[in-house]
Amino acid sequence: MADLSVPHASVYRPSVRFRARDGFCVIGPAVVAARHVANPDALAIVVSVNGAHASTASTGSSVRNVARLLADVTDFMTLAPGDVITLGVPHGSPVAHIGDEAVLSIGELPPLGVSFVGATRWRTAMMRGRVAYAGAIHEAYPHAEGVQLADGRVCREEEVVWLAPVEVGTLFALGLNYAEHAKELQFNKQEEPLVFLKGPGTVIGHRGSTRRPADVAFMHYECELAVVIGQSARNVKREKRHAARGRLHDRKRLRDPRLPRKLLPPNLRVKNRDGATVLGPWFVDAADVEDVTQLELRTFVNGTLQQLGNTRDVVTDIPALIEYLSGFMTLAPGDV
Repeated sequence: MADLSVPHASVYRPSVRFRARDGFCVIGPAVVAARHVANPDALAIVVSVNGAHASTASTGSSVRNVARLLADVTDFMTLAPGDVITLGVPHGSPVAHIGDEAVLSIGELPPLGVSFVGATRWRTAMMRGRVAYAGAIHEAYPHAEGVQLADGRVCREEEVVWLAPVEVGTLFALGLNYAEHAKELQFNKQEEPLVFLKGPGTVIGHRGSTRRPADVAFMHYECELAVVIGQSARNVKREKRHAARGRLHDRKRLRDPRLPRKLLPPNLRVKNRDGATVLGPWFVDAADVEDVTQLELRTFVNGTLQQLGNTRDVVTDIPALIEYLSGFMTLAPGDV
């Protein structure tokens, strides 16, 4: 077994959030009958990371060997078929990073491989999307081999047609809402955010193809965080999480920000073309985002990093934007 953990200060009963995370206990690849293990208390433990030796130990250094541990535990509780006991972790556990591959071997037992694929703050069990497959639309979930449909079938990513993960209502887009971008265009913060609308017909899903119009030389690419409205919201104060409990104490007057012409909200022809808004691949529940104000945004074009930013630099944050919009109109479930 690979007993994974987040680095922590304590070696004695650390917090469960360091050890009991999803996927932090890798077991396998096979069950070996005890009769085929000559001496479980004298097995070499070898760990390699990316093909290089990382650590060596032996089960012989355990404070309690297998027989002693079984006796101590069954002295006060009954062990049932399928229960698993682990003998602890040797001193000097190696460290692995994203992209690494580790191989653990104990004696002549089949080696166990572990891949460290992606540091995410979201529980994948709470991530969901929508795909078209075999003539029907399915709710889908991440799977090690691609995509798992709600009915249990597993498909490769290229076998399905990805749809937007939610049924999109009105899409509100915010212009020049990052401090560095606004500074680049010499844009000073206005009393009201620069908001424009996009129709649901602009939305396509993950791995979709968008068309460059014949009369333009290139297109802009912009990585953005999209927030989905979960329930009807009207007059929501930024301190409230639920629309039903919020009231806005002041109604703003409409103002003409008198922006330079190039900074006015772009016209429909520029922003509202069919397939010009790619959304997905997954919908992630807000409760599973650890800190929405510290998310890194990256855009790669043909494998080269072209855009890098962080949500900490936004001018108008999510609560303020919801307060602003719901102050004069009702936001509906599915609005983005």
